[in-house]
Amino acid sequence: ARCTKDKLPSYFLLSQIFQAQGKVADAYGTCASILSQLGETVPESVTPETVGAMIPETLRMYDQVYGDDWLATKMEDNTLRNVLKFYGAMANSAFFFKVHHIAAYLICKVVQLSLQNGVCQHTPLALMQLADIMSLDGNNV
Repeated sequence: ARCTKDKLPSYFLLSQIFQAQGKVADAYGTCASILSQLGETVPESVTPETVGAMIPETLRMYDQVYGDDWLATKMEDNTLRNVLKFYGAMANSAFFFKVHHIAAYLICKVVQLSLQNGVCQHTPLALMQLADIMSLDGNNV
């Protein structure tokens, strides 16, 4: 393994090991580092207000693509599928770290990337997680 892309399975496993050990900050940091190396901009902090605006934006994006055979569009880019996987792992870490608005932000990122680029194996879980966020009392995350 010479480049970051070759090491992605190992880094993902490391993040999962950290998660299993209860080291959620380490798991989160590992995912954030890898996402940055893959060209993603991971914000240092996210406010509840930012998430409050991102949820309706995500739903608008969904309304725009749903019915356009979006479900038939497969995400072909393997690197992008890995980006979604690491965002999902970060969301789990944020949830267990009790920072639910950051978890919601990361879930919205996964859904938005799926809406823009097609469906992959990580899309269904992100959609279910978004539905769960929407079911919260008053959408307060």
